Amino acid sequence: MSVCFLCEGLMSEEEEKMQQALLKLKELVRQVSITRFKQSAQNDAYNLLEVPKSSEKTVFDHWMSLILISGKSLRVTFKTHFNIKTCRKIASPIYGKKPDDIAVRQAQDFVKEYGNLAAGFLKKIFEEQDVEVGISLPLVIRGFDEVFFDKSPDESKLEDCWRLDNGATNLVCTSLLEVYQPDIIHELDFNIEEEEEEEIDFL
Repeated sequence: MSVCFLCEGLMSEEEEKMQQALLKLKELVRQVSITRFKQSAQNDAYNLLEVPKSSEKTVFDHWMSLILISGKSLRVTFKTHFNIKTCRKIASPIYGKKPDDIAVRQAQDFVKEYGNLAAGFLKKIFEEQDVEVGISLPLVIRGFDEVFFDKSPDESKLEDCWRLDNGATNLVCTSLLEVYQPDIIHELDFNIEEEEEEEIDFL
């Protein structure tokens, strides 16, 4: 009987360590998402806001852009949910055009490039601390395809949802965080404030 109690104690400690690692990764992804979006939109007026659990949906918008950051220690699926009308407004200053003059492809490319910028910055943070990861190409798919993503509960996974909002326009971002080696995540030092911003070129 004493052995069982010991095992339960060890499992509880491991679960707590896993949760702490997931929460640490969650905070990093959120910070990167807002700082890189301000850079992409060339607008510092955006804020990161919570999406109340009661208002979370299975499908958030007409389209979504996703990109993967993956390695032996972790995996992050980063998604930006959007519609063309909103993205035309956001990207208008970037392209130097009126919203209605921005093509659908240009609006989608803006969101894809934002995802690519965020993923690339996460990759840089990880690799500077000897955590090797790779990133996929950004992909735009239908928002409805969200229903096909695996939602099964797992102690090594955490789903997160938040909104980037400037009062006039907003986008919903979601992430699926998976930690395979929580000890390594605990040792990482996530400090993004002093990183230099990269230049962005939109076609």
